[in-house]
Amino acid sequence: MIPDYAAKSIHYKNAVSQINKRLKFIGWSRLFTLLLAGFCLYQSKNQLEILFLILGILFSAGFVFLVFYHFKVKRKLEIASTYLWLNESEDKFVKEITPYYPNGQEFIDTAHPYSFDIDLFGPHSLYEHLNRTSTVIGREKLAAALLHTKTSENLAETQEAVREIAEDPEWRQAFQVYAKLGEDTQEIRKYIERWQDSKQSISILSVLLSFLMPLAGLTTMILFWQTTNVYWFNWGVVLFLVNMLLFALVQSNIRKEIGKTERIGAALLAYSEMLQLIENRVWKSKQLQEIHQKVHSKNQAASSLLKESSRIYENLDSINNGFAVFLLNGTLQFHVHIFRQLVRWKKHHRESISQWIEQIAEVESILSFSNFQVNNPEYSFPVLTENNISFEELGHPLISKNTRVNNSISFDNERFVILTGSNMSGKSTFLRTLGIGVILANAGSVVPAKSARFYPIPLLVSMRLSDSLSESTSYFFSEVKRLKLIIDHLNTENAFVLLDEILRGTNSDDKRNGTIGIVEQMVRLNAIGMIATHDLEVCETTKAHPSYLRNKCFEVEIKDNDLFFDYRLRDGICQNKSATFIMKKYQVI
Repeated sequence: MIPDYAAKSIHYKNAVSQINKRLKFIGWSRLFTLLLAGFCLYQSKNQLEILFLILGILFSAGFVFLVFYHFKVKRKLEIASTYLWLNESEDKFVKEITPYYPNGQEFIDTAHPYSFDIDLFGPHSLYEHLNRTSTVIGREKLAAALLHTKTSENLAETQEAVREIAEDPEWRQAFQVYAKLGEDTQEIRKYIERWQDSKQSISILSVLLSFLMPLAGLTTMILFWQTTNVYWFNWGVVLFLVNMLLFALVQSNIRKEIGKTERIGAALLAYSEMLQLIENRVWKSKQLQEIHQKVHSKNQAASSLLKESSRIYENLDSINNGFAVFLLNGTLQFHVHIFRQLVRWKKHHRESISQWIEQIAEVESILSFSNFQVNNPEYSFPVLTENNISFEELGHPLISKNTRVNNSISFDNERFVILTGSNMSGKSTFLRTLGIGVILANAGSVVPAKSARFYPIPLLVSMRLSDSLSESTSYFFSEVKRLKLIIDHLNTENAFVLLDEILRGTNSDDKRNGTIGIVEQMVRLNAIGMIATHDLEVCETTKAHPSYLRNKCFEVEIKDNDLFFDYRLRDGICQNKSATFIMKKYQVI
């Protein structure tokens, strides 16, 4: 059953409203407390100084508490707002197929054996439909899952992991929310890589002085408060300047460490929250258990370690606040102490950062397939076999469920199908549907079918090619190169092959003879798959290989001077033609 995203949206809309009211109350309380603290401290020098001093300290402490409480409640608002965005977006996606995550445009590769042909990446793509990742490396992991073939063992483990995450909608959405809050960019990722590899240090003398000088300065202020002797005040000023000088000596190293990326602290915090979700759950599937084991460093939870680094980084980032730099470093050498903490943290945990982020990305990829399963409860996991591939009522996931037509196909007996049909009858769409079914099955996902049987097999496609002016390559030669790649692969390893109206860049005789030659090659190389063609003579090839080749078709009917397509896959060769009819109807001929 598909979750009720609309009901969840209403719940989080109310939560956001309540938190906003609380924040407004905290804001006024904070201002009122600050004014009271200032008043009491001022009065402590004139009358009842002990009482007013105590009250001033209490109100100041209350102000500090409210400042930190405000940050805590503001974080709750960010989380609730992200939950609201997530459920509103998912509700719109389910009802209107409106994607709301990146479409993977950057992964388009025309040289890949199938990614460009199957609309795998870019607008209106399978990736856009599946994607629920927010980190850069998570998007890369999901793309890799769609571009590569797993072993049978890994495929079974991935199916198990996808099922497990799909069974816990609350956990899944919590992970998505924290990932979105820490959404990173290529800039942040590259910075983290440089950050973890850089080796900073701080001298023992600097560390020693960072304790002694602030202590001496604090002592002079206490003496001045007690004696009102300006001598101690002057010494306090001198020590304040000495502290600023010592801070200036390490300031450049600190600025190199924090760089120019403002969101690094938020990214690290989100990483820690996602890792905590992984750590706090007892996993049953082998793949998720292995991920759980990897998110520890020296018997310490990665989440707490990354949260510590996030806190350190956020404190260091206050170096960009001029008032904070002047006040905190002149009195405490605050940023020197924080920098020392960071140096120590990196010394112990620098080498583990990449592994932790890698595990987050793995979970994001699995989660995307889990979300796909939850939103499509009628889809099924393929039953893994040794040498059988079949799909019952297979449909294209990007076509609305209300309008798409599902078809069944089996490659158990005749392994290669010659598909015929008139223009617009659905041949190319069905080839892409088959391709998507194979890609999803290879990734360990559910497939848009009532049931399926499958074993891991590489996918090779020739459907959408283009010429290249820069390489002086014609359309025909581009197609020949792709066919050569397919034949070379089949000479070393079996594959699932999809070919759509090949050799369109040459004359009809060459096209027909070349197509028959390619079909003969598919038989010789024991390929499995389908070829779509308009050349009915190609269908005669099945007579020479009746146990290997089979004819399938899509038909069209002409009624009342109009065309009717039912998009139903049938046995046999297409009998009706539509091209001449269409051209006459639109007065082209």
